Amino acid sequence: MGWVVGGAAILMGVLILAGLAIVLVRGLRLRRQVTRASGRITPLAEGISAGLADIESGIARAEAGVGELSREVDELRVSVAELQVIGRHVSVVAADLRGPLGWLAGVRALVKFRHR
Repeated sequence: MGWVVGGAAILMGVLILAGLAIVLVRGLRLRRQVTRASGRITPLAEGISAGLADIESGIARAEAGVGELSREVDELRVSVAELQVIGRHVSVVAADLRGPLGWLAGVRALVKFRHR
């Protein structure tokens, strides 16, 4: 029965060594695949990070543009309000002038076209 235990120990040692050899070979293969994949992924990741940097700078420029645009819109609102006040004054003056100018225009037309 001693030879059975010895034979089982030898068989177990051989199986363990075979398992370790398989694990070693698969580990090396996996390492090579990971190295190749990282070589392909690194330029893609760098391109993506560069694209993200461009997007972030574009967002920052857009936010600055929004602030500037809102300031300009506020300035335009002030200008429109000033023009509305000027327009009201012009309409009041035009209404006041219509009366006398209307008579003057009528008299002028009569004088100009009296010989026709």
